[in-house]
Amino acid sequence: MTSAPEPPERSAHPLHVVPDEPEIQRAPGARLGADGLRTVSPRLVPARYVASIVGYAIWVLMIAGAIVAAALTGWWWLSLIGLVPLVILLQSILLTPRRVRAIGYLDAEEDLTIASGIMFRKVQTIPYGRVQSVKIDEGPVDRRYGLAKLTVTTAAAVSSVVLPGLPKQEAERLRAMLTERGIETMAAL
Repeated sequence: MTSAPEPPERSAHPLHVVPDEPEIQRAPGARLGADGLRTVSPRLVPARYVASIVGYAIWVLMIAGAIVAAALTGWWWLSLIGLVPLVILLQSILLTPRRVRAIGYLDAEEDLTIASGIMFRKVQTIPYGRVQSVKIDEGPVDRRYGLAKLTVTTAAAVSSVVLPGLPKQEAERLRAMLTERGIETMAAL
């Protein structure tokens, strides 16, 4: 009697093994790119409030205009138009401190990382070898609060990264360091 050949036994080990990916340990609610970042100066909060005074005044006038129009015409629904500027004004005033706390940077050995944003988080890493120019700006409000804005332009077609709210001395230190490391990296190539 001949019997049909028995099917080969299945191996306990599959032929295609996908290695386990390393598990990323994060604290609950941790922000993307927040590990080891330095925060910008807390003086950026009042500086942003002062810089926005004209905008705040316009929103208040729009709210008052909607209320006055409703009172003069007797059409109560006109006052609802004032809700839009009210919501915009309140979110600007209430979220400014949180937006400032979300800005951070890290000057590592090989690159500069800048992170910002609350709801839509943006983390940008710039290798020192790609830096084309570094510029420091300060407006009248920034100057009053002892702050400066660092702008880094890279070798990409149209790419620049802005880091606001730095103390002047830190902005100068970063500018000098970025320029020096950029030159060193380009000389090594």
